[in-house]
Amino acid sequence: MRRIWLFLGVAALLFVMGGCSSQKPLVTAVPPEEMEADIEEEENIDPRYRADQRVVKEVLQENHYRKRGKKPTVLLVHKESRKLTVFRGTTPLKTYPVVLGRNPRNDKLRQGDMCTPEGIYKVVCKFPHAKWNKFILLNYPTTKNWLKFAEAKKRGKIPITADIGGEIGIHGTEDDLKNLTGENWTLGCVSLRNKHLDEIYPLIEDGSLVVIQRK
Repeated sequence: MRRIWLFLGVAALLFVMGGCSSQKPLVTAVPPEEMEADIEEEENIDPRYRADQRVVKEVLQENHYRKRGKKPTVLLVHKESRKLTVFRGTTPLKTYPVVLGRNPRNDKLRQGDMCTPEGIYKVVCKFPHAKWNKFILLNYPTTKNWLKFAEAKKRGKIPITADIGGEIGIHGTEDDLKNLTGENWTLGCVSLRNKHLDEIYPLIEDGSLVVIQRK
């Protein structure tokens, strides 16, 4: 009799477990329309930031951002106007002047061209820097950079022996006057005045997005 009850107990347990496996998962994908609603552009915003806000919104969507969690920091750099705007989610917080590589117009193709790269990057890490106050390292070169690099070699735009380079980031300055006068003095990085870098540094985390555009 005891064996019969034991058998019935095991059978009931297997039935319950089978029923659990047929249930819907607790975590489900967020529908695209719901994701868009989560990061809807704010209405009461300075019109000057509207275009930038749309860019940030698209980047966040591409990187599967959802408003339910902590709003990520996004840095948007415009090379022509030499401005860096800090966004918290899709909300612009503050804009700072920056300087760029000594060849500020073109996109970076190789090491030594003195150009600041264009594209979407992520912060690899940040650390104090003996010369430039602090350094925010980006994940340059990305796959897109490698593809542009290979195409440039194929077309003869850069030497076949060229190196793509690396160690691109956002940092401070050893000479505040150069930044104040707007001199583009870096080898390809984005440089802020030290006091401005100190303001944004606590907002940056590993994986934070950095968008660098020509216009």
